[in-house]
Amino acid sequence: MRDFLLDTQTIRYWHDSACAQHATVSGNVAALRKLAMSLAIKPKLLISVVTLGEIEFGHQVALAPNPAAQAAYMKFVREELPASWEVSEDAARAYGELRARLFNKYAPGDKRKPKMLPEQLVDPATARELGIQENDLWISAQAMAHGMVLVTNDRMERIRDVASGMNPGLLIQNWTQPGVASIPS
Repeated sequence: MRDFLLDTQTIRYWHDSACAQHATVSGNVAALRKLAMSLAIKPKLLISVVTLGEIEFGHQVALAPNPAAQAAYMKFVREELPASWEVSEDAARAYGELRARLFNKYAPGDKRKPKMLPEQLVDPATARELGIQENDLWISAQAMAHGMVLVTNDRMERIRDVASGMNPGLLIQNWTQPGVASIPS
């Protein structure tokens, strides 16, 4: 049975009834829960500690903080996603492999020379140069390391590209699309 790791946007869409994506994401959550009713082992909806950090960052830098709304959001997160997922050694290994694949494929030519040792990298490629969001890479690594489905609306084209062929692979569902929530085997 695969569990589901929800990213920051998906959780916000699920919580915020004013978002255009709210009804679709909520519908997919409901559909998944209905599918799971007949299963002996139920899939879990999980939140990464990386996502918790993104939420906390957003609350800290909000231009017009609304403590009541922020508290309601965190209450929703704790009630709907009570189990947070820590970054494990398995995720660290998956992260290292993903980042190396990104670096080897997308780093500017002057950043990587053949047979260069990692300690010779004086100016390593940035996430911007690799065309990724660093937190997306960590969350993807967590999902891959533990055979979870990553639920995201982010395209993550380069992460998807280099993750293809890895074992375990990167499974993604975009719950902003109607009727896509499913329990893969």
